[in-house]
Amino acid sequence: RERHDKLVLEAQVAREKAAKLRDFKCYLFGNHISHVNVLKKDRYYDLPLSASSATPYNPEAKSLGEQAMDEAGYGKTRIEGQQLVGEMIPTIQETPSIHVPKGKPTKETKLLKTQDYDSNDSYIDALLKVAAIVVGASAITWCGVPLLSYVFRITLPNNQ
Repeated sequence: RERHDKLVLEAQVAREKAAKLRDFKCYLFGNHISHVNVLKKDRYYDLPLSASSATPYNPEAKSLGEQAMDEAGYGKTRIEGQQLVGEMIPTIQETPSIHVPKGKPTKETKLLKTQDYDSNDSYIDALLKVAAIVVGASAITWCGVPLLSYVFRITLPNNQ
């Protein structure tokens, strides 16, 4: 009996949430609500003509900056949809403009020019920085220490 009451209560809460969401959509969007079919049910089926043809789409390679700006939506205006989120007061769901995987500069690295991008970019940058520090320190040690010792010998008086 308790299990049945629990299922009845869950069904009632689900109906109430669906009614509240429907009412909020009517409140927010009014006559502009659009129903989007989940399954593709076209009213008119398109049959290709015998004279039609298809060619593969090969986008041109872009530099890292161009690709990052394209993916970030530079110069484009994003209009949020009708998906609502929230329990007490539903609000319009904001979707991020870009979904870049962690550790990658752009989502589509295949579209980049090969000389602009290396898959392990941060490792190479760190390696170059460490190498520059080591080379600089050894150059200072090799040339600077004898020069400093010579300057000190000249400037300091000899105690004999």
